Amino acid sequence: MSKTKVLGMEYGIEITRPWSPEMYEHNDKVMATMKEAIFVVLSRAYTDDNEEDLRQIAKFICGYGFAGSVDMDAIHEDACRQLDMTAGHWMNSDLWPDMVMEGFVKDLDVKLVGYSK
Repeated sequence: MSKTKVLGMEYGIEITRPWSPEMYEHNDKVMATMKEAIFVVLSRAYTDDNEEDLRQIAKFICGYGFAGSVDMDAIHEDACRQLDMTAGHWMNSDLWPDMVMEGFVKDLDVKLVGYSK
């Protein structure tokens, strides 16, 4: 049987390997906040017919771009589906930082835990 290794503290949560239930609970809450913020800007771009922003946001979410022949409905649908399935490691390392850097979302004071150790 493996022992739990304590790696430190983040936001008052003991960071362990394997992950603790508290770590999973924290990350679930932070992920829900992040996904909601991204969904809002994705949907705003879609409803405002802002194809340029929609394509850029969708590329951040999906990790791939869409050919010019792909219509906005299909892009929005695929991006929403991919956002729903986004894993924590992708959100933490690529999606969220890119969305913040490009100014689509504002960074959060509280981050995901357990990915930097």
